[in-house]
Amino acid sequence: MADNNLNRNLKRQINKFLSDEIIDNNPSIRTFIQAVSQSYENYEKDVELFEQSIRLNDLEFYKINAKIKDQLEKKKRIQAELIQSIKLLSNNNSSLELGVDNLTELLQILHNEIEFKKVVEEQLILSKSNAEIANEAKSDFLSIMSHEIRTPLNGIIGLIYIMEKERTIESFNENLDVLKISAQNLFLLLNNILDFNKIESGKIDLEKIPFNFKDLVSEIVSSLKLKALENHNKIEIIIDDNFITNIVSDPLRISQIITNLVLNAIKFTKNGLIQVKIDQIDQINNHSVFKVQIIDNGIGIDLEKFNLIFQKFAQADTKTSRQFGGSGLGLVIAKNLLNLLHSDIELESKIGLGSNFSFILNLPIFNKDSESLNDNSIEYKEQNLEGLRLLLVEDNLINVKIAEKVLKQWDVEVDVALNGLIAVEKHRVNTYDIILMDLSMPVMDGYEATINIRSTDSSTPIIALTASTSYLSLEKAMQIGINEYITKPFNPRELNLKLSKHYFH
Repeated sequence: MADNNLNRNLKRQINKFLSDEIIDNNPSIRTFIQAVSQSYENYEKDVELFEQSIRLNDLEFYKINAKIKDQLEKKKRIQAELIQSIKLLSNNNSSLELGVDNLTELLQILHNEIEFKKVVEEQLILSKSNAEIANEAKSDFLSIMSHEIRTPLNGIIGLIYIMEKERTIESFNENLDVLKISAQNLFLLLNNILDFNKIESGKIDLEKIPFNFKDLVSEIVSSLKLKALENHNKIEIIIDDNFITNIVSDPLRISQIITNLVLNAIKFTKNGLIQVKIDQIDQINNHSVFKVQIIDNGIGIDLEKFNLIFQKFAQADTKTSRQFGGSGLGLVIAKNLLNLLHSDIELESKIGLGSNFSFILNLPIFNKDSESLNDNSIEYKEQNLEGLRLLLVEDNLINVKIAEKVLKQWDVEVDVALNGLIAVEKHRVNTYDIILMDLSMPVMDGYEATINIRSTDSSTPIIALTASTSYLSLEKAMQIGINEYITKPFNPRELNLKLSKHYFH
């Protein structure tokens, strides 16, 4: 198969087991191989992200450095005061004459210096201890992540081998569902890591969109039923008849919260039942106050370890990750997103009997009769974007193909630039409604391209579509004129939402 765009490791495997004739005569297999190659490429790019997990978050590192710098400045001031006092106590003949008052003052300065040194020493010892604990947790996390990534990849690679050996369309169709599950598990895992990084960097912005909460929950449960069956579980929804379902908030983030809590229940429950229960509590000033509960009859959690499970890179027990899997990020993300919604997670649990994770939301009610919103906005659906002229700046040809196919589902008119230099030239001679900009490219990267474009155009929205999640990289992107960013692998619904926001406003 003469395709230089394939990942080199995959290409070596294909040459070993498949002939060009078999691949060229089976378009479906050729398409499938391209998709698998992209998975290999994405995995290699994301390795850098996982390696970062053993180092301090760059924002944390910045804060620690600033604190130590401040402490050193205080020390310098005290030492300067001490030297100045000694000079004042010296007479013209350089002989030191100390009175009672002067001696008391000098002793007080010396005492302050000693006390300050004690405080600095204690803080440094505590910082060292905290850093060691954090690094140990992150080291464990890296080990867990390696396992969590390799598991779905093992399924994908193993099934490809089987399909290559069997070489039948029946084998392809039979194994497709299993491949979809493995790919979905990998996608959820990577998205959790990327979103965790966004939260750490303080870069999560909540949208205000009218949607149907009941329909959202139904979609989540429907999408997770296959996952629940892996542990022979059932999921059911129980909704209060008085529940006010039409509200205004961020459906993507609320979906993330509920999805992570349901996945947590599925993971720790076998041959059981998971319930998503919603109860109306009150209605105050056109706001709906309601309680969401995710109830399972699984292994339960020791309430003494309640706070531990919401710490990054941690689980209730080191044996937990080995026995049940998981990255230890799902509950952390859910809790942090709820905090942004001015809520928090509560837990009721008994070992061996199950757990009940719950939270209360207070959200504006969407009035159907309001003239400010049209009737179709009751729940967020992917918008048709016919007429939108978009410049896609991306150097990876497979990523270009995927993005084009997604964008054309919404009738977007797409123009492609394979690097930043081409993008700058195309922007100079054409008019675009939105620019979708990759940041890491050859010839000219997205940062330099954005600076060039912003030198003559301050109004065209530029959205970064990037695999980078570094706080400093994203901060730099915002400072040079990028309006916002979406991290790869991207959720098509999130992309649609961002494009709609800039195109229709």
